[in-house]
This record gives sequence, C-alpha cells and structure tokens, in this order.
Amino acid sequence: MTNTTRSLIATVLASGFTHQALAQTKPAPNLSAVSIEDLMNIEITSASRKEQRAADVAAAVFVITHDDIRRSGMTTIPDLLRMAPGVEVAQINSNKWAVTVRGFNGLYANKLLVLVDGRSIYNRLFSGVLWDSEDLMFDDIERIEVIRGPGAALWGANAMNGVINIVTKTAAETPGGLVRVQAGRAGEQGAVRYGGTVGATSYRVYSQWTGRAESVVVPGTGADDASDRATAGFRADWTTRPGVLTLEGDFTAGQARALWPNLDPQTVARQPLAADPSEAKGGHFLGRWTHARAGGASMQIQSSADITGRDEPVGHYDRHAFDVDAQYHTALGAHQDLVAGAGYRFINEGFAGRVGFSLTPAEDRSTLLTAFVQDEIALFGNRLAVTLGSQVQHDSDAGPGVQPTARVMWKALPHQRLWGATSRALRTPSLSERGLRLDYPPVRSPSGLPLFVTVLGNPSAETETLVDAEGGYRLEIGTAASIDVTAFLGRYDHLLTQEPEAPVVRFVPSPRILVTSQFGNQLAATTRGVELAGHWTPIPAWRFDGSFTGFHVTPELAPGSQDPAAASGDGSTPRTQWQVRSAFSPATRATFNVALFHVGEIEQVHVDAYSRLDVSGEWRFTGSLSAMAIGQNLLDPAHAESSGAGSLLVVTQVPRSLNLRLRWIF
Repeated sequence: MTNTTRSLIATVLASGFTHQALAQTKPAPNLSAVSIEDLMNIEITSASRKEQRAADVAAAVFVITHDDIRRSGMTTIPDLLRMAPGVEVAQINSNKWAVTVRGFNGLYANKLLVLVDGRSIYNRLFSGVLWDSEDLMFDDIERIEVIRGPGAALWGANAMNGVINIVTKTAAETPGGLVRVQAGRAGEQGAVRYGGTVGATSYRVYSQWTGRAESVVVPGTGADDASDRATAGFRADWTTRPGVLTLEGDFTAGQARALWPNLDPQTVARQPLAADPSEAKGGHFLGRWTHARAGGASMQIQSSADITGRDEPVGHYDRHAFDVDAQYHTALGAHQDLVAGAGYRFINEGFAGRVGFSLTPAEDRSTLLTAFVQDEIALFGNRLAVTLGSQVQHDSDAGPGVQPTARVMWKALPHQRLWGATSRALRTPSLSERGLRLDYPPVRSPSGLPLFVTVLGNPSAETETLVDAEGGYRLEIGTAASIDVTAFLGRYDHLLTQEPEAPVVRFVPSPRILVTSQFGNQLAATTRGVELAGHWTPIPAWRFDGSFTGFHVTPELAPGSQDPAAASGDGSTPRTQWQVRSAFSPATRATFNVALFHVGEIEQVHVDAYSRLDVSGEWRFTGSLSAMAIGQNLLDPAHAESSGAGSLLVVTQVPRSLNLRLRWIF
C-alpha cells in the first residue's frame, strides 16, 4: 500500500467521524433483507426493450442488483458477472478476461452483446468487448441485466448467445458526496462523486482511479502485469413536462502490461515478451430523450458517440463510432403491446500493425441500418402471452440479415410461469477474421530448416448463424424462496475454423519451410444445456442464492476441413459450474457475505477444475461511514482459469487476496 493511499484512508476516517457532528445520521440499510417478492418484481428493459417484470419475461433472465454488487467486494465487471448462471468468466492475466454466455469462450469471445445504458460497447476488431477499458463506478450501477440466449430480434447481430445491459442510476438517485478507497493484494482503487439539483436538472460528476496488482506465474512469483486506469465522467437528467433529457459522458485513460509475445524475429530469442506496455484512452458522450404520452405510449431517441485509441505492442487501434436509435412503445387495443424502432450506426476503425501483425485493409468504414418490431399478444384473460418479432438489418460489410423470434409465456398459477422461445441470430465477421495477417517468429523444424508459420484472415468470411430453442419454468414458494430452471438447444453453422495449407519449401532468399493457414467457416455445432437458479430467505436477515449450469457442445466438422482441433472442440467452456452465496446481517450495522464458486475442467485446453471462495464483512460505523474487509480466492495460493488459447497472451494465475474498503457518503 502506498503512502498516498494510507494518507487518503486516514483522511476519510477522520472526515467521517467529524461529519457525524455536522450532519444527520442516515439509516443503515439491511443489505440482505431483500425479499423474494422484491427480486421477482424487479423491472428490466433489455429483454423486450420496455419495462417489464423479470418474472414475466419469456427469456432466461438474471439480475445482479446494486446490493449484490456492493456486498461482493468486486472491482471489475467480469468478476461481477460470475454471479449470473450460464455466464462463463475466466481471468487470463491481471488485466485480461474471457467472458461469454453458453459457450465459445476466449479473449476474443464474439457471441455476446454488452451494453451500458443501452449503448453498445462491442468493437468490430474481433466482435467482442475490451473488458479492461470498462472502468465503471460501481456505486452508480443500479443493476446488471443478464439475458441468456439470442437477443438479436431486438438488439441485432452479435446478440447471438446473450445480452448484458449495465444500467446506471439516474442523477437524482445519487445526491450529495461519496468518497471510497480500497487497498490490498488485489490492487488499489479510489473514487469520488458529487451530485445535486439545479432547478429541474439533477447532476453528478465523478472520478475514479484503479490500480490492479500483478498476478502470479506460480505462487510467490509475480507476472509483471500490473495496470492502472483513471476515469472521469458526468451525468445530468433534466425533467420537463414533455419528457426527460439525459446527458452523460466519460473519459478513460490507462496503461497495462498485457504480456503480449514479442513477434520480432530479430529480438525474440533474448526477449520473449514485448517490452512496451499497452496504453488505452477513450471516451463517450450519450444523449437520450424519453417522452411518455397519455395512455402509456412512449417514445425514446438515443444517440451516442465513442472514440477509442489503443496502443498495443502488436499495433495501434483507433475507433470512432456514432449511432442513433429510436423506438416507440404503445398498446394496440386491450390485448396487444407493440414495440418498434430503427437505428443507424457508423464506425470508422483503423489498425496500424507492427512487426508480425497487420490487417488488410488498415482502415475500415462501415454502416449498419436496422429496424425491428415486436408485438406481445395477451390471450385467455392474460394467462397466455405470445410474442412475435424480428429485426432486419443491412450491414455494409456483411450485407442484409433477418433475425426473428417467437416466444410464449403461460402464467399457469399466480406464482408459476412456463415459457418457451425459438429464435434465429447472426454474428457478422470481424475485421480480424477478414483481413488478419499474423507472422510468428521462425522456429527450427525437425529437418533443421527454419519453419515460418503464418495465419491469414479470409476476405470471404461468412456470417455465423444460430437457430435456438429454449424453455423455462419459474416458481415462487411463498415469500421465502424461488426457483428458475432453463433448458436450451442451439444449432450453429459457419463457425470459424483455421484451415492449414500444405507446407512449402522455399530456397530464396534462404532455405526455409513455410506453413500458412487461413480462416474458414467449416464448422457446425450443436449445444445443449440446463441452467438453474434459486433464492432462499429463511429469515429477513439471511439470504441464500445459488445456481448450477450444465453445458455440452457437439462439433461437426465439414468433410473438406483440415482443422483437427475444431472437431474435438468443447467450446472452451466447462461442462458444469455452480455457486452458492450467502448474505447475513446479524445486527443493524453488520453484514457478512460468503460466496463459493466452482468451475469444472475444460478438457480440450487443459484447464483444471477450481473452486473459489470469497468472504467479506462490512461494518457501518454510522449511516454515512462504513468499512469492508474482503477476502478473495481464499482456498488456494493461486489458480489458473484460462489456457489463453487463440489470444497470443501469456496466461497467469489468479492469486489469493485480502483487501480493505472504506466508504463515506455525505
């Protein structure tokens, strides 16, 4: 812990006790006293692009609440997502993660759409999410909505296996000031925020600094992959008679040692890892206008602009994106509920590669036009709801696409729900799949000649498709327990393969063996699985949450494919994983939390099964000042979660950590 951090903690403690004499003490919340009824009545928007009770959604839904986030002691979004069933999270090193839903995981996982307040944060470089760039202030997150299964009928391509929407609080919900500091083996973090109201406008401004400590190669040996990141942002909500105008934005800059390999054949022998750190900076601005009309109809228009720059040892990446989206929600008579909308997105991306890594073309401009409609029809006295919808799109790179869905929800009894759905979803090829060139440094072959291996993208890469069927059952057992069961079956076509060509011997300028492989789309796969989640509150001060996920994939390689690894693939996903979490408040001022996560073996990439135990305890000195002790990964000195297959990165182990957090609100 640095001297600066010690001084900041001491200042917060002193300020907190002084503040008791200056301000009225706020009541301390009982963080575990959230009833099952409260959980089932949470309203979400991601599943149907309208406010709807989570229990009434005909989809596999899980909500990570603000209290879940605060109790967890986590400091990264990927770690928070461990709480959701069906979500696979694997930490590659201190600042890189692999996150997906229902299989096909890796650093470049590309079948999951992630939103922040409805703004997409995926990039077309590999059609995935740069998780290390998301430095959100957790105090301002209202909830995280996790939709497992295709969401493409509403959100478009790349919402193939699921949609995650991180919903932040309105500015009116965060008045006053907040100071939070955390330090320990996992790293250090400090955050400040202040909010207020001027007339009809509520606002907040905030800043956060995060320093992640290095992971380990083996217990006791550091990996030299520490990182630091700073973020500053604002939000303003202006409420008028016609509607609500929201403006928000942020800017983030950071540096990390990502453990990229050195691809320079001249220096790789004496320096296997790239010496230069990874640097990233970027920001966004979002505006949203929401207008509610008489009779329940509403109109929303949202527009955002994003700028990203990343300087990695393998190259420099720039991204400029602009999008605008409009949607209209209204009732059609007494039995129909309609949501329709359209959107436009423009993206300008460039990648200037360095030795051994390049993209062709080096710059890409693309546009995406979308339109969707979804109609929910209530039948038999609202006991049965049938939802039909589809999105049509035109991608300037991938062409047109249609992504329909049909869903049904049967409210069998007041506390039971049966639902089913079938959907078609697409994933458009990334820039890397189309234009990558990766030249590995030469190695000596058994014949004694140097062996040069090259991987090439495919300009004719095809769009992946998924046809999915799923169904579920929900049961509320009084006010103390609930059970949610989902089963799914999916058929994928045109999945990515790596097709090697026959080795070639060249004698000019010197004797060598060349081995080239090119991306193809020669793999199909069938996935099936079950996801169970349950909640139990035996007494108001004690709550249990648990889940189990079973997953299996059957790959089917085309007869002409030469990719041997794809034929035995397991989707880089464990067959089973489960978790049990407990939150207990024995007194008004104290809360204790225990979470046990178990992830099964991933056979193909040789990642052993592991269990992770997290324990935290919070003591509230007053309604304004609290302290939390956090222990993570307590069962082992360190464990590996990923093989890093396909990422190029060096894989490290996640160490045990103990941390202290202080939080003061005023």
